[in-house]
Amino acid sequence: MFNLNPKEDKFYKLFNEAAQIVDEGAKLLRRTLDSLDNIDLDVSRIEELEHQGDRIVGIIVKELNDSFITPFDREDIYVLIKRLDDVLDLINSAVHRFVMFNVKQSTEASKLLADMLIKCTGHLVELMDELHLMGGKNQIAEKIKVINQIESGADRLFRQTVCELFRNEKDPIEIIKWKEIYQIMENTIDKCEKIANIIEGVVIKNA
Repeated sequence: MFNLNPKEDKFYKLFNEAAQIVDEGAKLLRRTLDSLDNIDLDVSRIEELEHQGDRIVGIIVKELNDSFITPFDREDIYVLIKRLDDVLDLINSAVHRFVMFNVKQSTEASKLLADMLIKCTGHLVELMDELHLMGGKNQIAEKIKVINQIESGADRLFRQTVCELFRNEKDPIEIIKWKEIYQIMENTIDKCEKIANIIEGVVIKNA
């Protein structure tokens, strides 16, 4: 287990805060899909979360520049916070598509993908809670495995849903709209898996 000084501990707190913001964004996206009546307000809320995420990225970059000692490799710290921010960006992109495409009602497949995303972001929060325990007792490996399994399931759902979309939908505009929405949501889950893989690499380096 690492012996943390205040500077090192600050990185872990910032990672935890960033993961919680991502999780909040995923939950808000899911609630939005239940009713698109207040989509403009939900877009504003998600944009605010994205701004909060950008703020944390800026703080961590400054800390990296100012700190002589970091809890693990500087490159891994930078990539990890950027990938977390990427998830927020994709959530924001997804919710904006409903406005841009004038979508008035979500689909069950989009809700299922959002449910999978929430499971991933919830596990990311737990991973960040345990990140400082890389040298001690933790369940990091198990959580990483679960995220990998969720991503595989989301990939299968995406392929199945797009296949059905092309088979059953007669309006080419609707096909274009929903294929892009599904793709962004699947990409968001895929990005969560990439974060889990980064953490796995960090754990191996610091074992």
